Amino acid sequence: MADEGPSLRQAREELIRLIDKDEWHTTGRAEREGRQVLRRLMQFPTQFAVVRFALDLLKANYPMHAIQRGEPPGSLGVGYVMNVSNEQIQDLYIELIIEEDKVWVISFHISKHHAGG
Repeated sequence: MADEGPSLRQAREELIRLIDKDEWHTTGRAEREGRQVLRRLMQFPTQFAVVRFALDLLKANYPMHAIQRGEPPGSLGVGYVMNVSNEQIQDLYIELIIEEDKVWVISFHISKHHAGG
């Protein structure tokens, strides 16, 4: 994997630190859609399972990139996106933000561009 550069590396460290400190929230939609996605992996996914899945990816140094949120771009700050495709889940889009020293899971869903069934 290519080096993320200092700002992404720092963001990853901060995301991990805050989640480990239990400083996190999910949007209702991210929780609902995340539970649906995780039913492929476990029988009774919880809100924490959604957050834990993202945390495990962060700790494994899974590739992520920064996006400028809002219109105009950046008006809603910076988001951090992981696009996950593996043997169990294809085209999963996870978006995290840091706001007021808390991590928010904003999105956790299969991309609308997903070609599989």
